[in-house]
Amino acid sequence: MVVRSYNRLPALIELLALLLAQDHDSYEIVVVEQSTVCGPDEIAQLDALARDPRLRVLQFPPLGGPAARNTGVRHTRGDLLVFIDDDDLPVGTDWLRRHEGNFTDAKCLGVTGQFFEPNAAPYVNLERARRDVLSFNKLKWQRVFARTDQKKRVESLMGGNAAIPRTTLERFGLWDECTPIEDEPSLAYRINAAKQIDEYMLFDPEVKMIRRLDVPGGMGKRTMSGPFYAKRVFTFLHNIIGHYFPLRFVLLYPAYMYMCIYHVTQWICSDSIKHRTLVQRVAAVAGFYAVFFPLWAYWLASWTVKRVVRGPHAHRPELDARVVVPTDEDVAILAPAQNAVAS
Repeated sequence: MVVRSYNRLPALIELLALLLAQDHDSYEIVVVEQSTVCGPDEIAQLDALARDPRLRVLQFPPLGGPAARNTGVRHTRGDLLVFIDDDDLPVGTDWLRRHEGNFTDAKCLGVTGQFFEPNAAPYVNLERARRDVLSFNKLKWQRVFARTDQKKRVESLMGGNAAIPRTTLERFGLWDECTPIEDEPSLAYRINAAKQIDEYMLFDPEVKMIRRLDVPGGMGKRTMSGPFYAKRVFTFLHNIIGHYFPLRFVLLYPAYMYMCIYHVTQWICSDSIKHRTLVQRVAAVAGFYAVFFPLWAYWLASWTVKRVVRGPHAHRPELDARVVVPTDEDVAILAPAQNAVAS
């Protein structure tokens, strides 16, 4: 299992306790821990958990979402990689086995399970949610709907409550690191472009994960201002969609601008916890509309200059050879052999 964590040590400790309680006889947990704020009590609790040989906590400076996930993958040793973030919780001690059960079919390239969000309103159009779960619209923007309830083959995978065989990542690469949000689609774009006709990705609602949307820390997406979040959408559109679908992106460029306006408006009104009241939401939307086009022009000019000066961003990070961290037992076994060779 791969866990990304940033300034959420209490939530991480709660998550790790549940992961260590999974009813499975062979697994490891790799935590990419990037916190800059660490209390002594939380550090002591994390150190106590890390005495379990199944858990490895790797310390890094803040890496960003996709880079942290890629780093975790490169430090794993298993053949099936399961992903969950520090603000989420698995449902049941059989969560890991339920993920694993989907890969009796070698044609399955990856699985996303169901998201359960406490207090979330049901989908207004459940049939549409079932139809569009983990798919892409005409502009290649990911539609999630991962709270729906029917198992089906899909076009994309989420970064949490997801299981992906190592062979999938070896074939198609890891996640592009040149975007601050929507870091999952780059892998899905490559899988859809190159997979065999009988290979597939799957949504399985029987593998459930609780999403805790009110945990502070992480990337702070839900506490951003509208313009700041729009800048992140701009970066994703230009660095990811513009790379994988350049002709579509250029020909439909005005549509992408208006998609950004629509998405940020929707985010302010439904996902943001910075704008809680109706008055705050109306003010935030009005202010965002007032500055959007001048900001877009500035972002585009800045992006173009950086592209000319620095060249294109790197894409399709590769999964290198496994990084095997020897245990104390491994060292004890290897030492006599090394001494014998030396003598």
